[in-house]
Amino acid sequence: MALEAKACMTAHQRALPRLYDELNSSHLTVHGASDEAIAVAFTMVNVAETYLSPDLNKKNRSSDPEWSRHKQPRDAQLAIDKIKQLPRRSRVGDVGYDAISIVVIDMANDGSPVLLVETPPSPSKGDIYNYEGMIARLSGIYATRFKDLG
Repeated sequence: MALEAKACMTAHQRALPRLYDELNSSHLTVHGASDEAIAVAFTMVNVAETYLSPDLNKKNRSSDPEWSRHKQPRDAQLAIDKIKQLPRRSRVGDVGYDAISIVVIDMANDGSPVLLVETPPSPSKGDIYNYEGMIARLSGIYATRFKDLG
């Protein structure tokens, strides 16, 4: 089993091509090594209106921080929609991830608490991209695909 974890915290629209390409390459690499392997994507998308980017604030974070501003929930939804374009497979031999989850958080990256978002645009319980659904799917795949491992 291989888990690829990616986060989209800021600059959502600009990050989409890289996010998709890196995630798409991962399942191709995993299944290229072994078609029986289980490829999983865990993704996290930030829905915060403002974000204190480490890249933009290497020198001035404490004295004169530069805040990234987002149009939310639009920006987060763009990232979520792009993640949902990743191929998913329903059986060995198909191309795609065996399971994908999308977790939405609200994180300003300023030391304030990070909040788990369970309302839209977060996938709801029962949605194939919901974290609990991903865990259940993985459990079922592992139990059937590797039942002879004892």
